[in-house]
Amino acid sequence: MPSVSASVLIIRLDAIGDALALTPLLAALRRRALPVDLVLSRENAGIFASGAVRRSIVAEFELRSSTRSNLAAIASLGRELRGHDYTHVLVATEDPAGYRLAGAVGAPARVGFANGWGKPFKTLWTRRFLTGTIYRSAGLDSRAPHECAVLFDLARPLVGDEPPTRDAAQLRPLILECTSQRRERVAVQITDKWERLGIALADVIELVRRLAAGGAPALLSARREAAYARQIAGATGLAVTYFDDVEPWKAAIGAARAIVTPDSGALHVAGMIGTPVVAVFPARRDFALQVARWTPWAAPHRIVRGDSGWPVTASDALVQLVSS
Repeated sequence: MPSVSASVLIIRLDAIGDALALTPLLAALRRRALPVDLVLSRENAGIFASGAVRRSIVAEFELRSSTRSNLAAIASLGRELRGHDYTHVLVATEDPAGYRLAGAVGAPARVGFANGWGKPFKTLWTRRFLTGTIYRSAGLDSRAPHECAVLFDLARPLVGDEPPTRDAAQLRPLILECTSQRRERVAVQITDKWERLGIALADVIELVRRLAAGGAPALLSARREAAYARQIAGATGLAVTYFDDVEPWKAAIGAARAIVTPDSGALHVAGMIGTPVVAVFPARRDFALQVARWTPWAAPHRIVRGDSGWPVTASDALVQLVSS
């Protein structure tokens, strides 16, 4: 099928960081002037700039539910999207709803992931909805590809042998509505993801105190995580800036001199738009594979293992990063 006639629908029903891994692919499709629509989840909706794709659609259904009402909602959206005559549907998600939606849209080329013998029954099930598959390990891939590269492979018939770009100048406009002038303040992402990754609150407080010794950092938090953030504010005496919407939060990351963050959405915003980032990953057995998969893509960065004494390591890494 000639690329000039292609029209693409991408389905990515995952978290913010997962969605941002599509950015190099969106840049490649934009360079080819291909119309692209994007189906996102409620959680990651709004993470891209308004001009990044032709249209963003929020999936108003559950990702893993097989109830009659949920299947009807998927089918209804599929019928609506079928009228756009897509030539390619790229299922850039592992969630069952994404495959069902692709089948309901019914484009000539529907490509998604299959896990082979790692998940044989799921592989057979997903092939009901697809015309082609890309192999993906059922667990963390020992070959350690970056998530951006994995998603890029879904569109090889459209992008050819081109590698995914790591040029933040090309990626930034797909995420930020406008570019703010960088300030001198360092930012810290205050999120209960620290806790969910097994990193103690006391260590995060120590990090913030260490950074404050060199000038008060900007503490950024989603309003919904205010209970966690208030503990940081109370222990350090520093104010936290709360965000109800994703757009001003992205702008704050774009305006920061650098950011310190756990493996979270903030890491991937900074990693795509070029804000220097110190990324803290939990000290687990799969540390090396997680870093390979989710390391900041296009920004200067330092990786810190969140084991004993990591706040000192992260503070030192930040000094090196902003001085380089």
